[in-house]
Amino acid sequence: MTMDISVIVCTYNRYQNLLMLLESFEKLKTNPDIEWELIVVDNNSSDITRAVVESAAAKNVMKINYVFEGRQGKSYALNSGIIAAKGEIIAFTDDDCIVNSDWIENILLEFKSDENLCGIGGRVELYDKRDKPVTIMTSKEKFVFESSDRVFSSIHGCNMSFVRKVFGKTGFFDVSFFSAGSKIASAEDSDFIYRVFKSGLKMTYCPDVVVYHNHGRRTNQQVSTLMKGYTTGRGAFYCKHVINGDYNVAKMVYWEIKSVILTFLNDSHNSELRKKTLEHLYGLLVGVVYYLAAFFKRPSNLLQTSKLFTKGII
Repeated sequence: MTMDISVIVCTYNRYQNLLMLLESFEKLKTNPDIEWELIVVDNNSSDITRAVVESAAAKNVMKINYVFEGRQGKSYALNSGIIAAKGEIIAFTDDDCIVNSDWIENILLEFKSDENLCGIGGRVELYDKRDKPVTIMTSKEKFVFESSDRVFSSIHGCNMSFVRKVFGKTGFFDVSFFSAGSKIASAEDSDFIYRVFKSGLKMTYCPDVVVYHNHGRRTNQQVSTLMKGYTTGRGAFYCKHVINGDYNVAKMVYWEIKSVILTFLNDSHNSELRKKTLEHLYGLLVGVVYYLAAFFKRPSNLLQTSKLFTKGII
């Protein structure tokens, strides 16, 4: 059975956050004619995640499909969700988000208003004002994704949606962006968005499609750890595309490294800043090493999977 929209949520040992997300889905205001499903992919949790999902499904407020993915890594979980999805549009949010009551209706409205539109990113507001204002996107101006420079800032993985055909043309999420213990947990979505952009498919940032990020980071140390993870993920992203001969990404690498080196050279008397610039370069290098290690250890089956998806086999 084909549906209007499938929503995919990947989760790992965060049942309390997941509970809040599921409650927000129960409060959605959708037209009765809209056929939609929620796919919760349990990425090998050891807590009561499955019980929480089954309890929510038992309420019969919405259609929930529980999927278990034992291979650790968000890309594996995302791909399992895509394979299970029946929707013409596939939307993504995270287990630490709260969706606005008109989230699904506004996603569908955006795609119906533009037949050429293949992907959208939505606004990400802070849920708890006590949290640090990070991992959010609060712009209220709509724009078309037209530059690779926007790949790390314009569309967030916790609020993005694509028409089904995108996965056949672009492929699935790259599992080489995760290696156990590597902390590369922030680049699989940027990589996917960039590949959609390179394929020439239209993407738009739509501020009326809103989720609230309940990330819980309230200390400078938590933010610093997060940013280090992003830097490592970005290094992995650079590695993948540069070795594939991507000139645009090579330019991105050049300008970022140049900026970091100039900061280091021009602030010779600021030992703390110089330390941070060295950590920045080290983080990028770690990302390169981890990506290569993961890539050669686990050859990807993305091409084979996307071909099956395109043919309607999965």
